[in-house]
Amino acid sequence: MNIFEGAAILGALAWMPHLLKILKDVLTRPEIRVIVQRTAEIGYTPFGPILNLRIAFSVRHRDIVISSIKIRLKHESGEEKILSWQGIVERLAQMQTPEAGPIPWEKEHSVLAIKLTEKEVQERLIRFQEDDYHTNKETYESKVAKKLSYLKEKGEYNPDDFLQSEEIKDLYSFIKHWFNWKQGEYTLIFEVDSPEKFILKDNVYEFSLNPLTIELLEANKELI
Repeated sequence: MNIFEGAAILGALAWMPHLLKILKDVLTRPEIRVIVQRTAEIGYTPFGPILNLRIAFSVRHRDIVISSIKIRLKHESGEEKILSWQGIVERLAQMQTPEAGPIPWEKEHSVLAIKLTEKEVQERLIRFQEDDYHTNKETYESKVAKKLSYLKEKGEYNPDDFLQSEEIKDLYSFIKHWFNWKQGEYTLIFEVDSPEKFILKDNVYEFSLNPLTIELLEANKELI
């Protein structure tokens, strides 16, 4: 073996730890499996279209922090909307009472990030709301806030007159007319973000809405 061959071998050996680390990261990359309850809560409120799902996460290889969960909803017509998590209800325990039987003890959290652990399957009720609805609603709410501030500054604020202002009417009209649930088949795709790389499995589901369900959902608009 000459000096050049020896240098090549030493160079290859120097790369081995790095290559082994890359291989280890790939083989032990966290794997998240999404498990969804068969029933969901779908509605229409002043928060727009809502979708509440009880979800469990199964994790393999190592724990992982989740920074965002979104749902991409595709209707059979081709229309799409994105819903983001807005709140999480976590079941902490279950109490037994002689009168009512088992009563779940749950706590609601605001969402910034959650940690999924490999040791147990973690179940949560996650509340999703539509991104575009909130983005557009903020425009109308800003006009209402400016109108209110102007009237108070001028000393002309009257609650009854304010509720009949064009700004309030426009906001109310926006909320009433944004309703976009449709009869037919939906494909639900979970989109999960994390600071580290991972593998996402079982993140696509399907459901359908029939005419009666749409009628009941539209009736919610009259309660807003």
